Amino acid sequence: MKRCDRALSPKVRLGAAVAIGLSAGLSWTDKEAEAQEAKTEPAATDTNIKLPAVRVKGETKGPAEIPNTNATVLDIGRMPTSVRDTPQVINVVPQEIIKQQRLYTLDQALANVPGITLSTGEGRGGLNGDQFRIRGQQARGDIYTDGLKDFGTYTRDIFDIENVEVIKGPAGEYFGAANLGGLINESLKKAHEGTSYNYDQAFGSASMYRGQGDVNYQFNKDVALRINGMYNRAGVADRDYVYSNRYGASADLGVGLRSNTSWHLNWRWLHTDSMPDYGVGMIKMANGTYRPMTSEGLARNTTYARSEDRDNSDIHSLTSSLKSKISSWFTLSNNTRLTKYERNYAATTPAACSTAACVSQFMAGGNPALSYGAGGGAAYLSKGWGAENVLMGAARFTTWNMKHDLKFGVDVNYQDENRYVGTWYGRVNNQTIRNASHSANGAYLRFPKANMANSDQRDVGLFLSDHIQLTKELALFGSVRWDAFQSTFAGYQLSATPVPRQKQNADRWSPSGSIMYTPLKNSSFYFTFSRSYKPIGTDVSSQVTILPSDTPQNGADFKPQRSDLFEFGNKTDFLHKRLGLGVAFFQINQNNSYYYDENGDVVTGFSDSGVGLRTRGVELNLTGKITKNWDIYGAYSWMDGKIRNNATYRGKEAPGVSHNNFSVWTSYDLTDHLFRPETGHLKIAGGAQYASGYWANGDFSNTARIPYQFSLNGMISWEAQHYRISFNANNITNHLNYASSFSTSRAVPGPGRSFIGNVGLTF
Repeated sequence: MKRCDRALSPKVRLGAAVAIGLSAGLSWTDKEAEAQEAKTEPAATDTNIKLPAVRVKGETKGPAEIPNTNATVLDIGRMPTSVRDTPQVINVVPQEIIKQQRLYTLDQALANVPGITLSTGEGRGGLNGDQFRIRGQQARGDIYTDGLKDFGTYTRDIFDIENVEVIKGPAGEYFGAANLGGLINESLKKAHEGTSYNYDQAFGSASMYRGQGDVNYQFNKDVALRINGMYNRAGVADRDYVYSNRYGASADLGVGLRSNTSWHLNWRWLHTDSMPDYGVGMIKMANGTYRPMTSEGLARNTTYARSEDRDNSDIHSLTSSLKSKISSWFTLSNNTRLTKYERNYAATTPAACSTAACVSQFMAGGNPALSYGAGGGAAYLSKGWGAENVLMGAARFTTWNMKHDLKFGVDVNYQDENRYVGTWYGRVNNQTIRNASHSANGAYLRFPKANMANSDQRDVGLFLSDHIQLTKELALFGSVRWDAFQSTFAGYQLSATPVPRQKQNADRWSPSGSIMYTPLKNSSFYFTFSRSYKPIGTDVSSQVTILPSDTPQNGADFKPQRSDLFEFGNKTDFLHKRLGLGVAFFQINQNNSYYYDENGDVVTGFSDSGVGLRTRGVELNLTGKITKNWDIYGAYSWMDGKIRNNATYRGKEAPGVSHNNFSVWTSYDLTDHLFRPETGHLKIAGGAQYASGYWANGDFSNTARIPYQFSLNGMISWEAQHYRISFNANNITNHLNYASSFSTSRAVPGPGRSFIGNVGLTF
């Protein structure tokens, strides 16, 4: 029996009703999505603002296209205007890819970006919601929305997201503390000119059902309101007893759409009711290497979740974005976000089969007892809130024939969380590796106040950047940020005696410098150096079992991690900028490294010199139109990660780093060959995602090997003026993939072969 069919509580039923009510009459038009994806900002040297073209209702609509992502506008004021203008790799998952592939969560979207190791996500459970490694570096708290922190740790649904951008490499000069390997930014769907309505209904494998709506209503020439709603209910293909039920809503009010001063007020809510999947244990092979047990004969649908396990969260956020063009050369902006989040979490944690008795019994087809990690499984209740405000000025002027694009401002953010560690009563860890029982056998969970700990962090950052156009071909970029960071901790720390308030300060400069040379109109070369710091306490909401090595300590010398990027690359546009190419060579040096064990706890600690990771590699990407009807979205990365500073592991390969990664998706519009364009558009698409084998996360001894990952996917769709239908097939070969791994302990199998059918209406 699959738990995704269990009855919903009254509170949940009410939330679902609200979400469905918001989405039932809503609608969304591809015309607006195309306009937003294709729009470009003025060059840094322009003095006049050029507004993008706006499509109006009644205009003949062409087929949606995969854009040249070099032209993607970055809705992050303190960064350069577009991907093309930024001397650093930025991978963009545009709205058309999200629509064609039927992507519903952040981790699904990021499967299109090579060089990212996914830790958790949709239907895959995981202790701390969405977690990722970028170029082998931990990025557990480095998720942003429109350039502001996305507080809280949870599985993110992208029902109200326009694009997903991955900024590769340290970016402390823009975003402050953390961001060692890069960061992930989601661009919100915002109110815009015109009125449009859209609704999509999807059905799929593993009892998947999803309703999603989007309406934009323009009240007058300067005011519009956009509302999105979503309801999602689904299991996971080939993973028993695991499900993810989500529903959410968002509203964006836009004022001053045609004025020099514009304001957007955005409210978002997401509720999740899921069953976490902690995967299967590793088994120690005869040569001493650990491998996932599902790769050695265990049924891939085997899960060990119990009826009292849960992952329930509520996330509320309110964002204000104000921008005013004071004069022809100066613009002032202020962006503010307030977030409140709560998460109730409990999971069963399988451990490795490593003893001679367990291994021999399992390999002979037997059913040995299941070993457990984390005392059987972690449980916690988190209640937190966060706030951030970024005030920025932007000035464009000329001195001595050099054109400047100067940006400066202050970024203040604060996060506070109360964490209650759960206590189990009546739990008996009596499962076996095969034929696991999902009953809790009367066990129940409590979160006593005595087990509460409080963590907080605050960061005040002053930033300054200048883009100096020396000549038509040569430009210099310089950025610097000063962060005054502080974190504190008090309360329960796996001890009967609460820890008194502990505090740690870290004040650091994060510099960046680049040179860009544009010998041809549509081709530029760049070299970039940047540095980021990550003090202890930056991941308040990601802490689980709160240990001394994971929290501030009075008088302790917890020096921040430091990450340095060296990158050389080229960005070139072809075919009248319809097709974009990017190539980059990079090296990231990380000092004072640490890592997290399967519970999410720091093992090495800031007081240790750490392992010192170095990652080298090359990345290529190609996006846009090859011909009138043929679009492509492709990327490849090769990475080599080494441990450099640790005497025990020096020379070993960095864990969580796959040497070869690629993702490709291509679509073709058959209409011109079969029908008249006014009757609609028939499109076929397909692609593949691949990552070579790698050492499990946290496995510095290189003893736990995760096999290669491969997924072959396809799509066919028909889209007419007011309706569309599509059919998607994912992991067509039913390859056994792994969504995450934790040292020599366990790995989480990914979904098997699955199908999605979708029907959409546009009015």
